[in-house]
Amino acid sequence: MRPADLTPVARDVMKLPAGPGLILASLVAAYLFNSLPWAGWALLARPDLVLLVLVFWAVHQPGSVGQGLAFALGLAMDVGDSMLLGQHALAYVVAAYGAQVIRVRVLSFAMLEQSLHVLGLMVVATAVIVLLNLLLGSPAPGPAVLLSPVIACLAWGPLTWLLYLPGLRRMRREAAS
Repeated sequence: MRPADLTPVARDVMKLPAGPGLILASLVAAYLFNSLPWAGWALLARPDLVLLVLVFWAVHQPGSVGQGLAFALGLAMDVGDSMLLGQHALAYVVAAYGAQVIRVRVLSFAMLEQSLHVLGLMVVATAVIVLLNLLLGSPAPGPAVLLSPVIACLAWGPLTWLLYLPGLRRMRREAAS
């Protein structure tokens, strides 16, 4: 395992910024994925892709994506899922803040270690939602509720690769010119 490089100019921290179109398109695609008609075990296993994409952009573009956007996306998820208004918003704001706090640390690690940091953020967001539901008298969800954060953690690598593709293409075009 290589030592962590926590300097502000770490190798992966200084990437070319993504355009607002890519950020918006990825968040809309994630929202549409979460809005599919999930039921049964698939609903428990569904990763919160909106939160995962939000964490990705909060880590890689903290100037463009922050707590305000996290709050708005959380409210949209609450309305779309017919949940208690504000529970996803609070969880998303906590996760976005956590992602921005540890962003340099996350970016200094390889993909496996990044996934473990993302797992922690996803578990915290899930815990916020579960605790709010427990405070309001809902029954305890059981250990199956941890399936979604684990699947989201496993999706971090492919999601990172997918969202980096447009930037890689742009870098190749600029290098060829």
